[in-house]
Amino acid sequence: MAETIKTISDASQFQELFKQYFTGTEVYLKTKSGDLILQFLGYHDGNVAFRIPRVKNVPDTIVVYTRDKVSIIYVSLKVLENNEDTFIFTPLKFQIITEQRKGERVELGTSENKNIVYIGNIISEGILKTSLDGNEKKVNLIRDMITQDLKGKFERLKIVFSNETTIDVRMKHFMKHSTPLYVQDMSTRIPSKEDVEFNFYINEIHARDFKLSGQSEFISEVSVPIIYKNSIPYGYIEVNNTKPMTDGHLAVIKKISLMVNEFFLKEKIFVPIQDKFLVANISDKGLAIVFKDRRQLRYFIQNSYVVSDIMLPDVDNITLGVTVNNTVFNENGIIKIGLEIVNIDEIGKVKFEKYLQRMK
Repeated sequence: MAETIKTISDASQFQELFKQYFTGTEVYLKTKSGDLILQFLGYHDGNVAFRIPRVKNVPDTIVVYTRDKVSIIYVSLKVLENNEDTFIFTPLKFQIITEQRKGERVELGTSENKNIVYIGNIISEGILKTSLDGNEKKVNLIRDMITQDLKGKFERLKIVFSNETTIDVRMKHFMKHSTPLYVQDMSTRIPSKEDVEFNFYINEIHARDFKLSGQSEFISEVSVPIIYKNSIPYGYIEVNNTKPMTDGHLAVIKKISLMVNEFFLKEKIFVPIQDKFLVANISDKGLAIVFKDRRQLRYFIQNSYVVSDIMLPDVDNITLGVTVNNTVFNENGIIKIGLEIVNIDEIGKVKFEKYLQRMK
């Protein structure tokens, strides 16, 4: 189903829209740290009232939202007054975004305890960085091994890990796109508007690497990410030459990237946290977990990657790579995290789908 966006600013329709979409549903206010659940109190005489638990001040204008089976409904509001945590707003406009929700969700944690599911063995981006910081000798050892192994094969070599920089252009690229950068020969390649990948490399990667862009003699590059369990990039290997490179060069760096990851796993550089998190609902596209300890939020930074094992009843643990989509703070202190599945191996996928079919 294609996404459609409908904007409504006609105030004469607001009362019916609030009645249709906001009565008896969960309503959310987006904040920098996550989403707060609000209580819709009613619409009267052009104004709408919400209770925002434990909040006494909000910006002059805010956006709240709710959802039904096929739409997300956003409302822009201008604050008029408040009494403690009860606020009166003037609605400015509605925006209804219609798109079929990803995956049919199964609610878990039944009273009979038959459907209780946990995730555990959590590794997050932050844990990877902390682990690399704490194992500097082993990190330097693998760096020296690679340098020695590639000595004389490439004219420029760089090995970068995620804990060493926050501004590295290639690391930022690999966090979004975990595929290698491969440029055989810049000197003979004529950029065109259709050559999107090459233009991106020239304008966003090469041009922002001031050390490399200042050395025009280098005409080729292979950069390959180092990835934890096919889910979280935590470093990369970059080589450059003054002569063209081939697919053989790319294959060599890919092999070494895998070797680095295998070495770190063998040496147990990365130790998952022991906490387990209760799964509230689940689908083939994602899941939601719940917990109360706010200190555990550090494992689930918005838009970050997380690797975890999902512990299904009567099924071996399945490793999932997920991204953190949203965080919701409930009035009762429960924190709910929405996770989207981005990686699962084929055997795990079959087991996961069979479990979901049993639960429907």
